[in-house]
Amino acid sequence: MASELDSVNEKASSAPFTSDHLRNLVLDHVLDNPTIFLGDGPGAVEKLTTMLDSLTAMAEKVALQSIANRMHLEALPTFNSRIHADPNHDLNDDKLYEMRYRIVEQIGSEQPFKDDVLTKAEAIAEYGGDFIEQYWGSMGERCPNSATTADRTLWFSVVRYPVSGQALSQTNQDSPKNGYRAPSLG
Repeated sequence: MASELDSVNEKASSAPFTSDHLRNLVLDHVLDNPTIFLGDGPGAVEKLTTMLDSLTAMAEKVALQSIANRMHLEALPTFNSRIHADPNHDLNDDKLYEMRYRIVEQIGSEQPFKDDVLTKAEAIAEYGGDFIEQYWGSMGERCPNSATTADRTLWFSVVRYPVSGQALSQTNQDSPKNGYRAPSLG
């Protein structure tokens, strides 16, 4: 897909916490603690590679949940109440949020004709891991982003999406009351 992503590459290189930086943190941690993580004998390299992939996946999962739930900051206590960091925050909101990957497709100046919000697994299944890294970034660090080919523009963003339980079933995802209605780009 040909695209014009000059500004995207600048944002990705200047972002302080990217998926590449997260992988480097995991590698540094393993190398700083060799007695815990490194083994001897046959298969040690394969075991190390598998462990690094596993630790990176866990670190990314923690980072994504932290990013999606970052609004849960401690409220500042006052003499008779609390002041929350976000003035629009509901202090009784106990929902858990997850990161979703949003793609909006538009031709010319027409209204967008495609607006999908996908879980990471759905985005990987539909577009592939390299596509996610290039246009969203694993943790959304490249967003907001766009790619234009001829008169077709794809807009990429990440959104917080409430999770109704620890594991959503397919029936919950298909239910209209739990469905996501993306805001218009107007």
